[in-house]
Order: sequence, then structure tokens, then C-alpha cells
Amino acid sequence: MKILDRYMLKELVGPFVFGLAAFTLLFVAGNLLNIARLVSEEHASVISAAKYFIYTLPATLVLTFPMSMLLAVLLAMSRISGESELTAIRAGGVSLYRIAAPLFAVGLLASIVGFSFQEFVVPYASARAADILRNEIQSGGTGALANQTVSTLLPNGDQQVTFAQGFDPATNELEGTTVEVFHAGYPISMLYAPRATYSGDRWQFRDAVLFGLQQPCCKVSNYPMLEIDIGADPSQIVEQTKSPEDMSRAEIYKLMESGVKESDRSRYALLQVTFDSKLARPFAALVFTMLAMPLGIRPQRSSSGAGFGISILIVFAYYVVSTVCLAVGRSNPNVSLIMAWLPNVAFGATAIWFVREAAKV
Repeated sequence: MKILDRYMLKELVGPFVFGLAAFTLLFVAGNLLNIARLVSEEHASVISAAKYFIYTLPATLVLTFPMSMLLAVLLAMSRISGESELTAIRAGGVSLYRIAAPLFAVGLLASIVGFSFQEFVVPYASARAADILRNEIQSGGTGALANQTVSTLLPNGDQQVTFAQGFDPATNELEGTTVEVFHAGYPISMLYAPRATYSGDRWQFRDAVLFGLQQPCCKVSNYPMLEIDIGADPSQIVEQTKSPEDMSRAEIYKLMESGVKESDRSRYALLQVTFDSKLARPFAALVFTMLAMPLGIRPQRSSSGAGFGISILIVFAYYVVSTVCLAVGRSNPNVSLIMAWLPNVAFGATAIWFVREAAKV
């Protein structure tokens, strides 16, 4: 049986490489145009643009791993079925389940590799891509917190909202910062400072002007130096402005535990649904493998063009269902875990039914 396993695995190598290259190219086509724009309009060096492109690839590969497995299994099964090799193997007393075993094992391995890649490679690569874009291509522009807010709940129940025009990670300095405090939904004070630097566990606001908005309105106070805890340190500020897709599940969990649920429920819902989907999404490789195996047992589907077309249809259907489920999960975070796994369960159950039907023939 080891010969059969090696033979089946050998059949996967070529189609998998082809699928990985084809699907990745489809995904990065728009990014390549963006790279060309950066070189022509931002006057970025070709080397910097190439580095930026390379560091954006891992996030794409996580998505194309499952698709490549789908195409590889489809083409492999179509070939051995179309040339009657599958019939000969089964005539020798080998069941379809045994033939499928090495394929399913590779699908599971691809899911584990995809999950590890997503958790350990993508966050680092995305951070490096952002650094290259900011420091090498856009000539060191800040903007890490441009037009963003940090919201926190004060011990007395008031809401404190910090707005900054920019944040420089190199100096840990906020620029053009406004801090507003709300009581029962009404503003009671507003502070403005052109600069704020992080020191210890608080921010030092320089040349700050504080406007008291409570009756009698309005009291104005000036502070050469004023320390305020805005509810986030520099690392949390950068995390809150990063896309959850660029973060690992550990980073997302840490951010969810930082109090974002109370201060920004919309942000929390996005973090929760991304946290759950990042666990379920890599296992699409196993689901696609299970689904492709019985679908590939047709001689007329032996061409790579037909296999690629079937792959596109399955992928499209899967991600339409996944998008709808994640939208439901985001609107109700309590069911986000169920919604994240529902596409895998639904397509996996369909795949199992197809395999059982094919085994009866």
C-alpha cells in the first residue's frame, strides 16, 4: 500500500504547483498594478517595491493553499480516472476510501501548514510590508493613527475619546491630539495638544489647552505639560489601527481582552468574527480535498482547463457562503464561532455524501 500512497502523492505535486501559481497570480494581479503605481507616482525604488510585493505574498498564499489543493486533487483524480488506472486499482481489491486516504492526509497537512503560516508568517510579513511602505516608499510618512480614535471607559463611567491626526512609531509621539470626555453622552471637556509623547504608563501632552464645557461654559486652562492615560500604549495604538487580517489569533485575543468590547463594540465584533474565522478558514484545504476527490472521477474532466473551471465554481460558492456567514457572525458575535465553521461543515458534509456515493459504483 505504500506504493499506492507514493503514487497518489506524486500525482498531486504538479497540479498543486500549477494551481498555487495560477491562483496566486489571479490574486496578486491587482497588487502588481499597485506596485507599478508606487514606482511611477511615488518614485519608489524598484528594490523597495519588490520587497513590499514579496512581503505581501504570504497573506495571499494562505488563501490560495486550499484552492490549489482543490485543483490538484481534481486534476489528479481526473487523470487516473480518465486513463482507467482508478478502475484497475479498484479491481485489485482496493476500496475508494483507501485510495482517498493519502489525499485526505495531504489535505489535513495543508490545513495545518496554512494555519501555521497564517499565525506565524503573515503577521510578521504584513508588518514588514507596512514598514517598507511607510519608511522606504512614502519617505517616512507617519499616519499610523491618522484620523483614528482610541476610546476608553473611565472608572467613573465617563467615556474618553482620543483623536489624533498622526502617530510616529519611531518616537512614540502623537500629533494634533484631541481628548474629549463624555458624561451620559454629552461632552464635558475637550483638550487639545499639538504633541503628546509616551512616558512610563501615561502620555505627556505638551502645550495643552483644556476647555471645560460644563455650565457655566466655558472655562479655558493652559498646561505646558499634562499627563493623561488615554487607555492605550503605543503598541496598542498600532494594533488598533492594524487590520485584524494582518494579526495572529494571539494578537487579536490580546486586543479583545484590552477592553475594546466596552469602548468600541463594532471593532470588537470585527475582531471576534476574524478570530473565529482564522481558526476555521485554513481547514478549507481539507474540505476542498474531500470535495474534489469524488468530483474528479470523470474521464471528461481530465483537462486542466475543465478542472480549473470547476475549481473556480466551487471556490466561488464556498466564499459566497462564507461571506454571508461571517456577516451574520459580525452582526451577532455570540454565534460567530458557529458561523465561521458552518461553510466547512456544510461543504464537508456534501463531500462525504459524494464520496460515499462514488464508493458504491
